[in-house]
Amino acid sequence: MQKTSYRRWITLAIISFSGGVSFDLAYLRYIYQIPMAKFMGFSNTEIGLIMSTFGITAIILYAPSGIIADKFSHRKMITSAMIITGLLGFLMATYPPLWVMLLIQVCFAITTILMLWSVSIKAASLLGDHSEQGKIMGWMEGLRGVGVMSLAVFTMWAFSQFLPEDPRSLKTVILIYSTVYILLGILCWFFVNDGQSTASDGEPAKKAFQLSDILSVLRISTTWYCSMIILGVYTIYAILSYSTNYLTEMYGMSLVAASYMGIVINKIFRAICGPLGGIITTYSRIKSPTRVIQILSVVSIMALVALLATNNNPQSVAIGIGLILLLAFTCYASRGLYFACPGEARTPGYIMGTTVGICSVIGFLPDVFVYPIVGYWQDSLPVTEAYRNMWLMGLAAVCMVVVFTFLLFRKIRETDTQSKNKTSLATEVSGSGS
Repeated sequence: MQKTSYRRWITLAIISFSGGVSFDLAYLRYIYQIPMAKFMGFSNTEIGLIMSTFGITAIILYAPSGIIADKFSHRKMITSAMIITGLLGFLMATYPPLWVMLLIQVCFAITTILMLWSVSIKAASLLGDHSEQGKIMGWMEGLRGVGVMSLAVFTMWAFSQFLPEDPRSLKTVILIYSTVYILLGILCWFFVNDGQSTASDGEPAKKAFQLSDILSVLRISTTWYCSMIILGVYTIYAILSYSTNYLTEMYGMSLVAASYMGIVINKIFRAICGPLGGIITTYSRIKSPTRVIQILSVVSIMALVALLATNNNPQSVAIGIGLILLLAFTCYASRGLYFACPGEARTPGYIMGTTVGICSVIGFLPDVFVYPIVGYWQDSLPVTEAYRNMWLMGLAAVCMVVVFTFLLFRKIRETDTQSKNKTSLATEVSGSGS
């Protein structure tokens, strides 16, 4: 591993960039909703339908994506996923009718979720042993953020080079994304390994994944502990998307200033804080990603309690911004580590992909329930009460993270103790036999 250290970090960067930017065309609305409506001829309702089509298909495909990661070549899957996504982008650049656009979104979900999501996470996790999972996953999350931010800035610059009424502006953005996807796909072919028949931590690898192994994954308690940890952290991630609204409605910040804060939280912090979680597990005395997430969750609880305390009488916008940035730091650092938890829990390599898929289905459920619930509160309750409920939801989620990190860490220690006892016993037997 040490002899090819530089190569594995290059491989991690390529996998991370691919996994991060691959979603940008499916989520084009996030930055370019107005140009989509103007140049592609869609109403805002139709754009919402386009987004929900991708989201619903993605939820269905998370679990099968884990099976794909365990049964098929990582190099072939990631390469083909990126190239096909790029080709779909070229079709999208023709400004197709709604029914074609909906079909493209379904295909995007197939390439980015079914073919790429669990495969990329497993491929990254196999670049190191269980003791390196925090570092690897932390850097993976950070590099994803760097890739997304860099390409977003470049495409925004390209978009700005055209006149506001020129339809080629959005077409150019889509073509840039499509070309980058294909180039990344080619790089993946040369750098990513197949990922099959890999042993984990000295354990013999199982040559072929069987469908019956899905039941084995579901019976493992750590699968459920990891899933609930991801669910809690991802709930905070979804809640943080309302930071702009909160600062505008509660503190009276201008929309422009609050939007800049949104960029800091959603783009810059994502790129910075993911690696910080990995750095903590690598260079501090706390080597366990699970324990680091637990500590970060305790800090999150303090931030949320403070937000609840200031919610009824918001006065200092600096305090409001500081508390939200603290919450964002703990969230993104935890996001950089939560997929390290299955590896730390000694999940066998041959079912790692399936474990990631199941954890993703459960962990990303906040995408289904957080937005309609918070939206309902915003529409039906006074502003103060709506955001109080939102922070209470976040507090409940973080408390759940504390509980399940405790259970997971206890299980990991039990496994370590059993492993040491077996090693000690084997040594004694060997010594007595000689």
